This record gives sequence, structure tokens and C-alpha cells, in this order.
Amino acid sequence: MSKLVVRRKGHLRKAYTARRAGKKVQVGSSRVGPSKFKISDRGKKGRGPKVVPPLEKGAFGGPGFFRRTDIEQEKIVFSRAKKLGEKKVVGELRALQVFFKRTDPQKSRHALKLSKKVAGSFKGRQKVKHPQGLRKK
Repeated sequence: MSKLVVRRKGHLRKAYTARRAGKKVQVGSSRVGPSKFKISDRGKKGRGPKVVPPLEKGAFGGPGFFRRTDIEQEKIVFSRAKKLGEKKVVGELRALQVFFKRTDPQKSRHALKLSKKVAGSFKGRQKVKHPQGLRKK
């Protein structure tokens, strides 16, 4: 756990009325001096490579996946899901969705939409047509 240094500026505090030992005491305005102290890092947990490993290089057809057309993106994602299984691909898309959440919300929403489409279209490694489902032979 890392330590952070907090530096507070000095400021002028307004006058107030205080109670001391049953008596009201009028306290005039005063100056509060600057201070410096250390605290433990309270940053958001789970925002780094320790939690989600980096994607394989060229996982979704190399760089520029989101610059391709929707049809091309779906082809890439569905072919990858047939090879590796839908759970793995949905996990990768959800990781992209989380990573882009603050930096590029549009890509984040698109990755979420793709992950939902893949999750609903597969059972194991078999592609399922939407109205029929899997038929037993």
C-alpha cells in the first residue's frame, strides 16, 4: 500500500461561537496554517493489470478494431467465439468495455453491445439461431 503526501493550503477561518465548560465564548476569525501529512492510497481498486490481464496482441484482428464496420466486427468476434468459446470472448469484450468506460464511452457501449450479442447467440461452441435454439437430432 503506497503512501501519498497531502498538502493543504493555509486559509482564514470565519468567526464562530463555541461552548466551553457551559459558557458561550465568542471566537474571532483566525488564520489556519498550511499543513502536510501522509495518508495511504485510497484509489479505486481493480483498475490495473493485476486484475485483468492484457489482451493478446491482435486478438480482435489487430489495432483499429473499432474503426471497422459493424459487420466486420461481428464476423471477427463470432469467428473468435467459435474457436475459443463464447465465455472467453465475452470476457475480453467486457474487459474492453471497462477499460474504455472513462476514456471513450462510445467504444465502451459498442463493446458491451457486441458482448451481449455473442453471449445470446452461443451455447458452448455451437452457434444458435435466435428463434429456433439448439435442436436435438
